[in-house]
Amino acid sequence: MITATISTYNREKYLPQVLESLKKQTLSKDLFEIILVDNNSPGNTKEIALNFKKNNPDIKFEYYLETNQGLSYGRNRGIAEAKGKYITFIDDDAFLSKNYLEVIYNHFEQNPNTVAIGSKILLHYETIIPKWENKYLNSLLGFFDLGDEPKTFPTNDYPRGSNMSFRTDVFKTVGDFNVELGRKGNNLAGSEEKDMFMRIYKHKNLKVDYIPNAIVYHCVPIERTTNKFIKRQALGTGKSEKVRIKNQGLTATLKRYFMEIVKWGGSLALFIIYLFKGQAAKGIMIVKFRWWVSKALFF
Repeated sequence: MITATISTYNREKYLPQVLESLKKQTLSKDLFEIILVDNNSPGNTKEIALNFKKNNPDIKFEYYLETNQGLSYGRNRGIAEAKGKYITFIDDDAFLSKNYLEVIYNHFEQNPNTVAIGSKILLHYETIIPKWENKYLNSLLGFFDLGDEPKTFPTNDYPRGSNMSFRTDVFKTVGDFNVELGRKGNNLAGSEEKDMFMRIYKHKNLKVDYIPNAIVYHCVPIERTTNKFIKRQALGTGKSEKVRIKNQGLTATLKRYFMEIVKWGGSLALFIIYLFKGQAAKGIMIVKFRWWVSKALFF
């Protein structure tokens, strides 16, 4: 069985959509369960969850309240409550292709050495596409696509949080999500996923696969495309990276600082390219994002 767990905070607008996409999965209902972890949401999350359970008695569904604030706490609660041999983490503002669970489940069954899986995350814009949108920054909105061929992730890359699945017992080996990292309430911290996969990669026998056809669609409301939101997200990224490397020693810290300098070189090069293409908005946002990340990371 595979457990689909949703850790949610104040996203009543989107919950019916993600639950409906889980309801329509092609995988037999005997082979999956849904766990919804309410991370202290102020609205009617519990009511939405219990109504879904009542109206869909043929689906294994459980609701839990996690009072420790933070996405990592919510995900860890999902791990603790999961009955599935496999577990996939679903964002509360996303929805799934109809075959999502079936593809993930079958890949695990057919590849016993694979401990984690990532796949495509495509964007579902609710309004307009911003002028600054480009392939170097749209990951800020959740986009992730490594192409149409399956492959094993290299150790310098990893699945993204909106589309990541695991053998549940791998957490006994590498531990749960770091509760010092990740979003808490309305802040935009992160790095908990990167931290998890870096711990997995320390074990040479643990394999992480990319497959192209278990697709997640991530919703992008207009407020997520604003300068204000991107600044908050960039500052959160920088702060989270600072927390992630703080206990890894001087070498790891210097390596991360060096990589930030390298990224500055790339950002400035892209700024010039977009400027000559007459797409200044794209280049300006790349430089702004890099500055905000560096500001939080270094200072």
